[in-house]
Amino acid sequence: MEAIIDRTPRTVTVRMSTRRWNRMLQLEQTYKLARIIKHSMEQVENEPSMTPQEAIEALRAL
Repeated sequence: MEAIIDRTPRTVTVRMSTRRWNRMLQLEQTYKLARIIKHSMEQVENEPSMTPQEAIEALRAL
């Protein structure tokens, strides 16, 4: 269970178990990673297609 201890216009203090807190941190990290992946996929969709030779040349240039 979580209980709100204190609430101000800018912060909220809550009491919760460490297990629940760790789970919330894990969910936040997962959300951030999902946003990065989604953004990357949108970038890939907007790039022009490459031939296999162009792709190999681009990889070798790295």
